[in-house]
Amino acid sequence: MVDLERKGDSLSGLTNAEAKEFHSVFMSSFIVFILACALAHFLVWSWRPWF
Repeated sequence: MVDLERKGDSLSGLTNAEAKEFHSVFMSSFIVFILACALAHFLVWSWRPWF
């Protein structure tokens, strides 16, 4: 078993600040992706409502 309390290491190898930065970038890109998908679905529904 890995001793995670040794130096504050995490399983990912990132520091707490790096993990927070990665999380913010990930969430921003995820939200942009979801908005693009929602826009695409709306445009297809407007073009062909039965589709």
